[in-house]
Amino acid sequence: MRKSICFVLLLTGCAALLIGCAALLPSAGSEESAPVLQLLPRTPADTVSAFLNAWSARDYNAMYAQLSSESQSLVSQAVFREIYTQADTQIGTTAVRYTINQTREQGRTAAVRYDVVIESGIFGEIADPGRTMRLVRAGDGWRVAWTNMDIFDGFAPGTTLEAVSVRPPRADILDRSGRLLVEQDGETLTLFAAAQEMQNYDNCISILASALRRERAELNAFLRDYNPETIVPIGDIDADEYAIYASALAQNCAIRTDTRITRRYVGHGIATHVIGYVGNIPAEQLAAYQQRGYSQGDLVGLAGVELAYEAQLAGQPSRALRIREPGGLIVRELAGTGGSPGQTVRLTLDLNLQRAAAQALADAYNYAEPNWANRTHSPGGGVVVLDVNTGAVLALASFPSYDPGLFNPDTPLFFVGSYIAALQNDARQPFFNRVTQGQYAPGSTFKIVTTAAAANEGVFSPTEIFTCGMQWVGREFGDTLPVRLDWRATEVLEEARFATGDVTMAEALTASCNPFFYQMGALLYTQRGSTTLTDYARRMGFGSATGLGSIMPEVSGVISPPTSVEQAINIAIGQHETQVTIIQMARLAAGIANGGTLYRTYLVEQVGGDDGTAATFSAQPEVVGEMGLLPEALAVVREGMCAVTRSEVVGRSTGQRLGTAWFVFDDPNGIRAPYTVCGKTGTAQTGRIEPHGWFVAYAPADNPQIAIAAMIEHGREGSETAAPIVRRILDTYFGAPVAPYPDWWTGGYVAMNIPAGATGG
Repeated sequence: MRKSICFVLLLTGCAALLIGCAALLPSAGSEESAPVLQLLPRTPADTVSAFLNAWSARDYNAMYAQLSSESQSLVSQAVFREIYTQADTQIGTTAVRYTINQTREQGRTAAVRYDVVIESGIFGEIADPGRTMRLVRAGDGWRVAWTNMDIFDGFAPGTTLEAVSVRPPRADILDRSGRLLVEQDGETLTLFAAAQEMQNYDNCISILASALRRERAELNAFLRDYNPETIVPIGDIDADEYAIYASALAQNCAIRTDTRITRRYVGHGIATHVIGYVGNIPAEQLAAYQQRGYSQGDLVGLAGVELAYEAQLAGQPSRALRIREPGGLIVRELAGTGGSPGQTVRLTLDLNLQRAAAQALADAYNYAEPNWANRTHSPGGGVVVLDVNTGAVLALASFPSYDPGLFNPDTPLFFVGSYIAALQNDARQPFFNRVTQGQYAPGSTFKIVTTAAAANEGVFSPTEIFTCGMQWVGREFGDTLPVRLDWRATEVLEEARFATGDVTMAEALTASCNPFFYQMGALLYTQRGSTTLTDYARRMGFGSATGLGSIMPEVSGVISPPTSVEQAINIAIGQHETQVTIIQMARLAAGIANGGTLYRTYLVEQVGGDDGTAATFSAQPEVVGEMGLLPEALAVVREGMCAVTRSEVVGRSTGQRLGTAWFVFDDPNGIRAPYTVCGKTGTAQTGRIEPHGWFVAYAPADNPQIAIAAMIEHGREGSETAAPIVRRILDTYFGAPVAPYPDWWTGGYVAMNIPAGATGG
């Protein structure tokens, strides 16, 4: 009778019941292919407990070992694992709890009634009471006569277990004033063109380079990959920016446009290294995301703020776990949760200032392409602006950048995978955040630290006079080199080669007098201790990250104490093994401006609160250190920095202008900046003929508000490259006319000649 009943069930396709029926049949000898239990549970309740405990631990091999030989003959171990893996992924299983209520034995079979609660990271607790698990005796123990319904009651063969989620729209990212930086379902224009249709190809490329903040060389290379007659998508642009360039693009490019609704990144690359981007869930992370209630087709944050604040921006979807039969009928609703909308994330960035920083870098690299910005010389640079009284990041731009929309599956770009791979392999490293990841020799900008240490330690009086010549012989101070040169001795321009002459400590900083700082490095080492200068460097913020590591990669730099006078001398001018980041230099300038306080830098001002609900997070400035400088030491540094940009500050004995960047900000024959700025230039040896160019500053002088640092990799002297870029950004901040870039940037490149052990101005 048993055999005939099971045969009928097999014909009706009730495979799950067949398993149950097969458990009533005598063993057919399939035990030898099944895992052998060393010690089977002695009671049916023991078996059920072992099975459910293994499920709670997601030990599918141990679960399978509890199955009867008949069950194992009908479902392989691999299929069993896959069934439970998929089910647990859908459920989001974190644990299984149970209570055994009753056991009924009848000959070689048993039925155990129990209540089960599945703990889910997605749905909370899913209660499934009144369950029955059937077992058969095997040897001296019991095994499970398994069916799909041992997962959920009603989960019969042919039905499917499905987790349905409806995700709310992703929330926007705003600037400090509530202006859009990233807009969900925003309107974006794509520019299309064909090379052979461009009325004036060279003009068109220049206009596109400015509008899209990309290099001409890159656009040329991009178009060369297509036939001249092919109309290709060149890039995305915001409607308001397109309006600025529309006429010129029409006249020179025969541009076509198309509009799509997408997650719009304002500026399409002006803040990518901060904000990041969204894209498909990486395959290796899919299971983890599914455990959190995501579906395979969802877009998630993959970098920057988009990744760090994924939970807040994405919100919580409404979810349902159900069993559905093939005809679409819902057999059982197992669990469900209500969703919640995403929360806006308000950053500390100022949209106008961020756009100005990104544009200033892009324009510089295009304008100076015949000179220092050629790819054979400078691969890129970075700039950051801080609020001196809070540590808030007002702008952060790294060049080259890229459009974050590339990673959205709706991008119109052809062969996007190849394009992204090309960016990843680009020697200029567009994915590299130069502001927080780059470690660079600071060159003469480090003289701010040396001045502060020397003044604070009293190794030189602020009123004492030092004669700054073209050479310095330091034998009496412990230096073993026969002679060291001032940077002015190797200047390319003959009119710039003059001895600075008599200077005070502040004037030495203004003129960036190398001999003075050679001597201060030696004196600090021999008279105050070998680690004195590097101790001050750490007190002033070097050697430790500034606080942005939760959002973007950030390195700490390198501050190595000297082990000889020679090393101390090199450190005093920002060389030896000293490595700093651009954002550390900006924080240094901010500390000098605010009286010596180091704030933790931060990028997120507020989470939520922009839709009438209460904010769930509001940032507060956090002090992480004090420089510990005496007022008179701080005054010396400020005096020296503020004179760097002023044309009227001249040498006591020469009448020559001392400031290394006066011609950038206070040129009587050019556009004089209508604001005051205190700064320091730097030109750092790099192991290549082209040094790194630095400029760090704070402004305005009397009531400092912002600090800024810019660094151009292999970009000649900082006064020549970094300072004009900073000038443009400050012009925007103060609402002043934007100064043009220097004419000589369009001329041929002339290499510098910085001797070993020295630095530029």
